[in-house]
Amino acid sequence: MRAKEPNLPRGITLHRGRYRVRLHHDGATHALGVYDTLTDARAALDIARADAVRGIFVPPAARRAARRAQEQKAEAESITLKKWSELWLAQLEANPERSRATVLSYRSVLKNHVWPELGDVRLAELSTQRVADHLGLLASRPSKRHPRARVNGVTPNVVIVLRSCINAAVKAKVGGVEAFEFPSAPKHRRVRPEDERGDVASPEEVKAMTEAMPERLRIALPLAAWCALRLGEVLGLERRDLEHLEDPDRAALHVRRQFNVKANTITPPKADSTRTIAIPAALLPALRHHLDTYTPAARTAPVLVGATGQRISQTTLDRHWRAAREEAGRASFRFHNLRHTGLSRYAEQGATLAELLHRGGHTDVTVALRYQHATAQRDRALTERLSKDIEL
Repeated sequence: MRAKEPNLPRGITLHRGRYRVRLHHDGATHALGVYDTLTDARAALDIARADAVRGIFVPPAARRAARRAQEQKAEAESITLKKWSELWLAQLEANPERSRATVLSYRSVLKNHVWPELGDVRLAELSTQRVADHLGLLASRPSKRHPRARVNGVTPNVVIVLRSCINAAVKAKVGGVEAFEFPSAPKHRRVRPEDERGDVASPEEVKAMTEAMPERLRIALPLAAWCALRLGEVLGLERRDLEHLEDPDRAALHVRRQFNVKANTITPPKADSTRTIAIPAALLPALRHHLDTYTPAARTAPVLVGATGQRISQTTLDRHWRAAREEAGRASFRFHNLRHTGLSRYAEQGATLAELLHRGGHTDVTVALRYQHATAQRDRALTERLSKDIEL
């Protein structure tokens, strides 16, 4: 039973030697607080009763909730683009469907091209015009790799990452941002000079570029061309991935991993591009020679190694590749175009779309379709020859 002083007004009770104040208003009892002195308790009760009479009484619990909401709103609106983008990157990294390389690439774009100028801007203050001005600034900077190019190739990547980052903030209602109109972005334009001779090399040109490479690295080019491998897949090859090299009918190459430059480590190949493909018989003698001469004996040894026996880096391979293509007269030919060369030749042999998808490790049909122009040209040539034999 609660102790009660004879002269305590209704609404004030003793609680552990202090005075607890309550007000009954609009069918509910509201706790107004606990006070050390009766004088303070009476004052709190009188003020609350006066507010109730005037119709302006706000329960302390409601005031506290409103204060918390205001503090949370202020805290949310104080979040900067850098702080939010770090949280966003962490969410992407925790998503098993996102590759580590993608997250690292996004982080690199933000760190180098967004945070320096926009990182300290609060999301609540980020405007369409401010983003547009920043994109214009980026577009005006010269390309580091191709100083004479008219564009630097940076802006399209920034657009992709920054738009995704801001859209995620809108979706999560972070920083008080409920909508954002991203500025019109410049279309992607070629940075490196276009190769006037196209992105397909003849077998003779592939051979010339191969012979211009250091001997221990030569095999990289025919592997990329005639086995349709990406650069990372070539760098990721290990001895155990090459089987039955003495038997042209069974010789096979397994694509099980890649060296991911962005992640700077070995990772699984691109999504759904793990595959096993036949090795052309013409490539087998050179491949056997390379393995016997340059590749360490361990099953897990990298196929391409440097003088120290360690996996060759992309930087080293790229340096020799640039010199080799220039010596062969194809100075602007890209390493990836070796793969395009191989798939185009493969299509010319009459490969179906499904076969092109498998050999190239593609998941997008539209990507594989680009190689079927060779098949269509071959079909037209054969049709014209057929037409000459037709009598109507």
